[in-house]
Amino acid sequence: EALSLRIAGPDVGILTNLGEEAVDRLRDIPGLENLRHTYESIREELEIRVDHTRAADLNISVDDISRALQVALDGLVVTDYFEGDQNYDVRLRLPRGEVATAEAMGDVIVSHRNDQPIRLRQLAEIQLNPTPAEIMRDGQVRIVEVTADVLEGYSLETVLETAKRRLEDLQLAPGYSFYDDGAIRTLKKGRQLGNLLLALAIFLVFVVMAVQYESLKNPLIILFSIPFTLIGVAMGLWYNDMPISMPVWLGMIMLAGIVVNNAIVLVEQIEIERELGLSLNQAISEAARLRLRPILMTMMTTVAGMLPLALGLGEGAEMLQPLAVVMVWGLSFSTLVSLVLIPSVYRMMQGRLAA
Repeated sequence: EALSLRIAGPDVGILTNLGEEAVDRLRDIPGLENLRHTYESIREELEIRVDHTRAADLNISVDDISRALQVALDGLVVTDYFEGDQNYDVRLRLPRGEVATAEAMGDVIVSHRNDQPIRLRQLAEIQLNPTPAEIMRDGQVRIVEVTADVLEGYSLETVLETAKRRLEDLQLAPGYSFYDDGAIRTLKKGRQLGNLLLALAIFLVFVVMAVQYESLKNPLIILFSIPFTLIGVAMGLWYNDMPISMPVWLGMIMLAGIVVNNAIVLVEQIEIERELGLSLNQAISEAARLRLRPILMTMMTTVAGMLPLALGLGEGAEMLQPLAVVMVWGLSFSTLVSLVLIPSVYRMMQGRLAA
C-alpha cells in the first residue's frame, strides 16, 4: 500500500518548499519508507531573457534570435545528398562543445551590423535555473505530491491519520490547499460494496432455498453455518497479516456459496433418512456418514487447487493471494462447521419432534 498526500497551489517554488517541509515532518512516522515528494528531481533549465529595447535598436526580432539558437543547438537541414540508394540530410550546427555552458551560449552570433557580429549576450540575459523534472497537476492546478510506502503490519488508515495530524499546522498561503489522494475513500467504498454484495448473495441464496423447501426452518439452519465460517477467514487473515480488501470480499462470497452447498447436501440427506423411517438421531448419524466423503472431497480439491495461490507462488500471485487465503482457511474451518454444527443446530430446532 502507498501513502499519498497532496498540496495544491499556483507557484512551483512554494510547492517545492512545502513538499520538503512535509517530508521532514513525516520522516519519523513508524511504518513509512521511501518517503519523497514529486519535486525532488531537479534539472537545470536554460533561461534567455531578451532585452526587447536593445534588440529593436539593432533591428533584430525575437524570430531572428530563435532561428540562431535553433541552428546553434539543434541544427538546420540545409541540403541532402545521395549515396547509392540512401538519402542523407546535411545538418548545419555548431559543435556541441562550443555551446555546452550558459557562458558559451552568449557567444552565439545572432546577426551582423556594419560587418561586426552581434552576439546573444548583447541582446539577452542568459542563466541556468533549477526546475523540477516534472510538474504535476490535479484538475489543472499545480500540486506537489508526498508519497511513501506503507510497511507490512501497518494499516494505511492509521498511518494516514498520523500523517494528517503531523501536517495540521502546516503554514499554507492563500490559494494553497492540503488533501489526500482519496485512497481511504476508495477503500471504504470498496468495503461497503463488498458488504453489499455479500449480503445480497446470502439473501438470494436464502430466497431460493425458502422457495424450494417451502419452509424457513431448513434455510435458516443452512445459513447458520456462514457466520461461524468467518472464524476461519479471520484466522487466515490474521496469520498471514493481510488487510481486508476487495479480493477478500470476493473470496468470502465464493466461500459462502460452497459452505451453503455443503450444508444443503447434509441437511437434505438428513431429511431423506427421516423419510425412510429412521429416528432423528439415527438420521443425523447416517446422513453424516454418507455425506462425509463428498464434503471432504469438495473441501480437499478446492483447497489443493487454491494452495499454490495462497502461498504466493508464481509471478503476480500477490494480487489474488488474499482471495485464496480466504478460500483455504475458510473452507477448511467450514468442514468442521458442516459436519458438527449443522447437525447440532438441526437437532436443537427439531425440539420435541426427535424420536
